[in-house]
Amino acid sequence: MHHNIKRLILGAGIILLGTSTLLVWVNHQAKDTGVSGRPTYGQYTFNNSSPPRGGPSARADGFVVGTQNSQVILPVMPPSRPMDIHTPETVIRNAAISSCFWPGPKSRPGFYTTDPDDYGIENQLPDTMNTFSTAWFRIPDGAKIILKGQFPHERHWSFTTYSTNGVPRDSLDDIEINPDSGSSNPFRHGIQRDVKQRNYTIKISNGRPSRIPTANTVYTYSSANTAIGMHMRNYVPDRSQDYLGSVALPTMELHFDDGRVLTGNPACAATTAPLRGKQVPLAVNPKVWQALNRLPWIDRSAGAAQYFDHAPMEMFFNRQYLILKTFFSPLALDNFAVQKGGFWSNLSTRYGYKFLSQSHGKVYAIRGKMPTTPKTWSGNNTPMDQDADMRYWSICSVMAPATGMTVDCLFDEAVAPLVDKKGNFTVVVSRAIDRPSNAIDKCGVAWLEWGNGDGIPGGSSNYGAIINRHTTVNPQFKYSWFAVNTPRTEQQAMGAYLPQVINIHNKSKFESLGCPVDVNKIDSFYESPQMTHEQKPRT
Repeated sequence: MHHNIKRLILGAGIILLGTSTLLVWVNHQAKDTGVSGRPTYGQYTFNNSSPPRGGPSARADGFVVGTQNSQVILPVMPPSRPMDIHTPETVIRNAAISSCFWPGPKSRPGFYTTDPDDYGIENQLPDTMNTFSTAWFRIPDGAKIILKGQFPHERHWSFTTYSTNGVPRDSLDDIEINPDSGSSNPFRHGIQRDVKQRNYTIKISNGRPSRIPTANTVYTYSSANTAIGMHMRNYVPDRSQDYLGSVALPTMELHFDDGRVLTGNPACAATTAPLRGKQVPLAVNPKVWQALNRLPWIDRSAGAAQYFDHAPMEMFFNRQYLILKTFFSPLALDNFAVQKGGFWSNLSTRYGYKFLSQSHGKVYAIRGKMPTTPKTWSGNNTPMDQDADMRYWSICSVMAPATGMTVDCLFDEAVAPLVDKKGNFTVVVSRAIDRPSNAIDKCGVAWLEWGNGDGIPGGSSNYGAIINRHTTVNPQFKYSWFAVNTPRTEQQAMGAYLPQVINIHNKSKFESLGCPVDVNKIDSFYESPQMTHEQKPRT
């Protein structure tokens, strides 16, 4: 008996020592190692000027320290494009639009601030053709929040509630909202997009919907007085007059069951929540992410990325499954691949992704059939095209989930005019220095800035990743990310619409494809029956 107790104590001591050693090792990750060996090209704000919300000046490699001592490597600024919704002029106009309930606009670093601890940075891999305004609130028992406003002049607009750790709860999409009496919803069939009377009223309620949900209501899925976050998403405002699509911020009222109504500052005070107007926690701890990339069985030079000559993009199910699949693949059982989102995802959107690495190739091409979408940028006043395959499509380059920073995005109206005779798009992703001379619109190619690594001090400068979004998909269109229900069924579910990623390796190889680019040669890289999707590096 005495001997067994000694063995138990010894075993517990070994476990405690091992755990302590592991924690110390993890805690020493994500430490700044200086500029040496890191990319130092590009700018980190518009024209290297101070953004509207201020922030620290970046070191040559993008390193900054936030007001709460968070350390990150900022992404380089994307190239300017004719249909950018964020420009040096628009961010100044947008930053002035806020209220006590809506703290104002937020997007990728460099647009509104360079401070990683400031509300103005959306740190959950945002699409740069969207502007968020995030309300945080707690609804008292026996009360509900009423929002009143006008339907915006935009491509896509929605409200989504979240838990404090970024798991989506409920959402209300633009087309689902019934207009006020005498008004019309311009997102619906047959309604002119410039209709004058466009008022709405929606309700935010505690709890869950009944079997038949109440119209114009978004739920918290929580009890009274629980802190709830809610994104208002504003995708592609017409001609980007402002991030709200040329309408005012929705007003907020707090209605009690006993008939009392609070408005303005009293309503904000009665619903205050700790995260209102503040930065939200990262979905993945940077120290943990870096430690995962340094596990013995992970190629440290490539991290999350596997080598491939060609591979399709993959479905994002949830962040836990993503971590398992990336770093502990034998444990990534299919029953863990539940579609519950994460990273403050949009319930109206499904996402595909692919990890890349500079250690495997400097230039990648992405090919796939382009779905149809409405054209709204120029302020087209005709009714929203309800026959389009989906409301919105984009592809973005991003940093690691542990920093949540986006580098660059292309949306449908920028890519669709460049498709080939078969309706397939070609997007090249590389760093500016590696951009092929024929990766330009004139040659039928759209280009994405790769970025300058994972964004983690002391982390990988080789890291790269891309995300493809499908938003508000037409029920008649069967080939979107919404059709993928289980891992490894992407090709079967999406067919030609599944983006294929081809490792071109270097810019001279892509430049040899000429102008217009010979897309048949690109396609032959992955249509060849001898080509395997995942391969070891060639020696």
